[in-house]
Amino acid sequence: MPMSSSLRTCLYLMLLAAIEPSWAQDLVECRRIDQEQLAAASTETLLFLRCRARRISYEAPRIKGVSQRVKDDLMFACLDQVDAVEHQLRVRHGYTRESLSRERCE
Repeated sequence: MPMSSSLRTCLYLMLLAAIEPSWAQDLVECRRIDQEQLAAASTETLLFLRCRARRISYEAPRIKGVSQRVKDDLMFACLDQVDAVEHQLRVRHGYTRESLSRERCE
């Protein structure tokens, strides 16, 4: 199955963050997920988004030159993505919260 452009972008940002964290801080965005992306979302997508949201929640307070509101908006936008994908997996594929919570970030 071909990789969606937003997932490809997210993977690129992760690679960029590993290479140069200061560049990634300027590029991280958590945009609203469209219906096509939600329909294609998997448990792997959910884990990726959870781990990214968790990492951003730790890194956002350290971002320099932006207001606290911008930092909060970034964190909540990422968490909204996680919630949307989790809801989609529960509704469309019958997962439970418990089964989806088994996977953890390292």
